[in-house]
Amino acid sequence: MAARLRLGRRLLATIALLGALLLLLVRCEFQPIPLSAVSRSEKSEQVIEVTIKSSDARIIKRREFYFSVVIINCSDPVNRYPAHPDIGGDTVGGFNFPIDSESVLITARVPAGIFDQYNDPCVFLEGGGYFSGTIKSKVVPVHQVLRTGPNNSFKPTPLRGAA
Repeated sequence: MAARLRLGRRLLATIALLGALLLLLVRCEFQPIPLSAVSRSEKSEQVIEVTIKSSDARIIKRREFYFSVVIINCSDPVNRYPAHPDIGGDTVGGFNFPIDSESVLITARVPAGIFDQYNDPCVFLEGGGYFSGTIKSKVVPVHQVLRTGPNNSFKPTPLRGAA
């Protein structure tokens, strides 16, 4: 009888401990720090690439965080546009993305007309998991990559006498 009582108390203590751990995980906020964010024009879209450390991507994958790349104005963060991300060509929701390198590239696509509304664009990652807490990264500015083309203001002058 005493052994059965001890077993019951031990089981109850284990369940209470697991419940407390689950509550801590649900309330836990993961805050990755993006290393950089760049954007480039591609047809009628603006492609935004956010680089994070692979250790942060490993946590996202292990804890199965669903998240968006949220675009805001750095100076006025009221107007938000969440964009669906992918990592290495795989959707984030599948959690099959590669995390073997030193850093991981998160890509999101936004209609150019939407992105043009942001004079001073910044991005952050925001979302969460079912039982694994939430994710909200630090805000980083988006640097626009200018490409050469007919509308590029930089036109190199050819060397004289060059064939």
